[in-house]
Amino acid sequence: MNENSIEYSVQEYIKEIGKSLPEWLKNTKEHKEILADLEEHLWSKAAELSETGQPDKKSVNLAIDHMGTPQNIAKEYKQRGTPKYYLTQELFPYYKKALGGVFAVIVTLVVIGLIVTFFTGNGSFETLIGGLITGIQTGLLLAFTIVTIIFVALSMEGYFPEDFKSEKEKKLMKQLREQEIEEGVAVSQPLKKPLKPFIKPTGEIIGGGIGLVFGIILLSQPFPTYMFFPDFLMILRVFGLITMLESSLNISRGIIGNRRPKTHQVLHALIIPLKLSVIPLIGILMNRPEIFPIFSEPWIHVGIPVEAYGLYRGILGVIIAITFLTTIENIYNIVKIQKYK
Repeated sequence: MNENSIEYSVQEYIKEIGKSLPEWLKNTKEHKEILADLEEHLWSKAAELSETGQPDKKSVNLAIDHMGTPQNIAKEYKQRGTPKYYLTQELFPYYKKALGGVFAVIVTLVVIGLIVTFFTGNGSFETLIGGLITGIQTGLLLAFTIVTIIFVALSMEGYFPEDFKSEKEKKLMKQLREQEIEEGVAVSQPLKKPLKPFIKPTGEIIGGGIGLVFGIILLSQPFPTYMFFPDFLMILRVFGLITMLESSLNISRGIIGNRRPKTHQVLHALIIPLKLSVIPLIGILMNRPEIFPIFSEPWIHVGIPVEAYGLYRGILGVIIAITFLTTIENIYNIVKIQKYK
């Protein structure tokens, strides 16, 4: 093996280590320093193991075996934080807040759904109570599972809350800490105001988690379905699938944090068609009000004012307008993030 081949083997090994390092460490100055130190150590170890004192094919392979696989090396950099159950103590407060927020949303949605069912006259009192208990139990179990998986994954990757801040935010915080240390000393130059972070990671993760649970509920429909039209239930399932996909992308954006602007732009571009795909479903509900629970039995026999249909279509029209506005917001964010590259 010639010198170029040895160099290629080393670079490929270092490249694999770089890919295996946790996301919070990538695209940072520390990331480059770690890879440079590992490469220097590898060459030094190869020279030490070589009979001639110069790295060769055999000594390089021995040095790589001695250092271990890229995954094992990267694992050392993921062991941050103080263990607390399967999470880290640093993320545990955010985990509790996320669970509390999601649980509150789940209970609210289930109660609202049962209130609607009660006023439409579908189902006995026992059925409603059973649906309330079943819906809350299923929703809380799904919420607990999804939120826990997300935070355990973040803990295993070694994330800290500050890892979701942008580099400019971290730099500003460092400057402020240094300034606080120099008590009583006037600062000769004012701190440069950094660019405002383009994303709030915690909010995206919690919001995405809530949306994901809501989407799963719409898709799995853990409530009495005999009282709804099949077409309406199918629309709910499609809504649920779209919500799950969009929420998953939002969670991904939250995990990435204020880094990788180009990736954020791509994710925004993927979210836009998902949002627009909701409009045809709303159009179906506008044209077929008879499948919506309020306009089904027994309300038809009671008599529904004509104005109610106009109000119903008006509300759905507002939802369509809001959908268009949120897609415009995504386009605006794509343009805004461009200056962070």
